[in-house]
Formats: sequence, structure tokens, C-alpha cells
Amino acid sequence: MISKETPLISDLNMLENISLIKEVHEHLATKYAQKQAREALAKIDLERISLHRVNMCNAYEVFCVSLIRAMMSDDKNVIIVSPINLLDNLSSINDLISIIKKLDINKEVVILDTLSNEAHYKEVSCTIIK
Repeated sequence: MISKETPLISDLNMLENISLIKEVHEHLATKYAQKQAREALAKIDLERISLHRVNMCNAYEVFCVSLIRAMMSDDKNVIIVSPINLLDNLSSINDLISIIKKLDINKEVVILDTLSNEAHYKEVSCTIIK
């Protein structure tokens, strides 16, 4: 689940934050886990932040790292809670959907939000359940 209550580990850089998921869940060697993490960051043009720590990243970058971590976990679903509140400059939910498509997430992605953010979901190419 991705929400404001799902912080990244501040002592680790973004590459370590992502690769730790594969290391723990699949007992993958650090070298291979970091390779997969770097490839995922490259898919969304964020490989440059791989050595940055959380405090060096903006909300978009932290969100993307959280999304990659969720994608690499053992969980069957990725649940994103109030993405409009997580991403400061998200003008449209289509921006988020674009990131999800680029990452080619092979899980069901569920986006939970409030009706007060309904305007952000107009003309969206995904099914929104009220």
C-alpha cells in the first residue's frame, strides 16, 4: 500500500530502498536486486536519483520509489491511497497512470481517493468505482 503512512527508510538511498524488497522477499543477492531497481528507475527516467536519500528527493520521486517498491513486493495488489495528496503537482490522474504503464506492473492497481478529488479523474481512461 502506498500512502502518507508508508515512509521510505531515510538512512538508505533510493536504490537500496527499492532493492531491499527483492533482497528480503526473494532472498535475491544485493547485486541483482540493485540491477532490477536501477532498471525500474530507468523505465521512468529517474535513474539519476538512485544514490539520493529521501531528503534529497521531491514528492514525485519519493512516490515513484514507493510505487516501484510496491511493484516488487510479494503482495498481489498495489493500493494507492489519495495520490492527489501524495503528489504535490499532480495535475491529472493520467500522469499517475502513465507511470504505472511505464513500469509495466503485473498486479492489480487500486487507487483509493475521496470524492472531493473527483475533478482530477474526469476523462480518465480507467474504470473509477464510486
